[in-house]
Amino acid sequence: MTAQEKQNWVSEHVDFSGYVKYLNTSSFTSLDSIGNDNLIHNRLNFKMYANDNLTLAIELRNRIFWGTSVKSIPNYASMVENSNQDIDMTALLINQPALILLSNIDRLYVDYHSSKWQLVLGRQRINWGKNLVWNPNDLFNAYSFFDFDYEERPGTDALRAKYFTSGNSSFEFAINYTDEWKNNTVAIKYNFNKFQYDFQMIVAKYLENYTLGLGWEGVIKDMGFKGELSYFMPYGNSIEDNAFVGSISFDYYFKNDISLNVSTLYNSDGISTTNAYDASQLYSESIDVKHLMPNKWSFFGQASKTFTPAIAGSMASIYAADIDMIFFMPQFTYSISQNWDFDVTGQLFYGKQKDNFSNLGNSIYLRFKYSF
Repeated sequence: MTAQEKQNWVSEHVDFSGYVKYLNTSSFTSLDSIGNDNLIHNRLNFKMYANDNLTLAIELRNRIFWGTSVKSIPNYASMVENSNQDIDMTALLINQPALILLSNIDRLYVDYHSSKWQLVLGRQRINWGKNLVWNPNDLFNAYSFFDFDYEERPGTDALRAKYFTSGNSSFEFAINYTDEWKNNTVAIKYNFNKFQYDFQMIVAKYLENYTLGLGWEGVIKDMGFKGELSYFMPYGNSIEDNAFVGSISFDYYFKNDISLNVSTLYNSDGISTTNAYDASQLYSESIDVKHLMPNKWSFFGQASKTFTPAIAGSMASIYAADIDMIFFMPQFTYSISQNWDFDVTGQLFYGKQKDNFSNLGNSIYLRFKYSF
């Protein structure tokens, strides 16, 4: 093979992409004290299409942290590392009082696919959720809506096999890797279409729970209607009670480029009193599918508007009824050019503390993103 032929093969079979982001965060409860944090976030995505059926992928995150939180929060490096994987693919390259450099692989897999089968082995995202905000069916890698800067969302070390039957139906099997059997998840999902709705049914062992799940996605007239239900039944020596987690959502798109999304979440295992509530639970990235919110009933609403092809804005809000907490997230995005984007995001938390409704904390995020 000549040098030109090698170059042509690489250009046809290897895909490289990524981005560099700079995120500045100003955090405060009152204007008496404002914390300032900085993050440079680089992502590198490599895919090699070995042939028509085989794909190899590796994706890396490199992050540099400095600012108030790095200096003032003990063990801040371990908090942002948060890999939640028994196979460690994270390298803490610099861990100094004023600067942290963290690199990790969050995708590393082999994907074989044919007309009837797809087999994926390695660190991957198994996305079984249907709703925008809360996904009780997303057993393998639940994520937090508050962590808006991680668009790719977490992955898991797993084997996933999908078999496409005739029509619009398929069977999917997945099992993730952990050091102990009690900590892993094994699940089978059946997808099918009925009454112009896409349905999924799930039978699983989720950690130390037998689990049944149901999800759907369809349209009522011109309004999108989605839902996810999961029922958890602890087994063995577990002292937990049976738990039901369900979320439904509606979305509607107007002709003037305005869209609305409303959703509700119910968690039978959630707390129902502010006395058992700690506001830090909302900031934690270490959530699981049984505890997408700390309380029982939560309500979400979001309105979005595209003003021009380059300018868009949205306002999202969450109300946690049982603990009297309300969250606002306004966002403004501007596409500077084909590869450059800028956005401003706010996160404001209000809640009840000692019988008083007060501000729990605010953050303002300024972000520049260059994609390649």
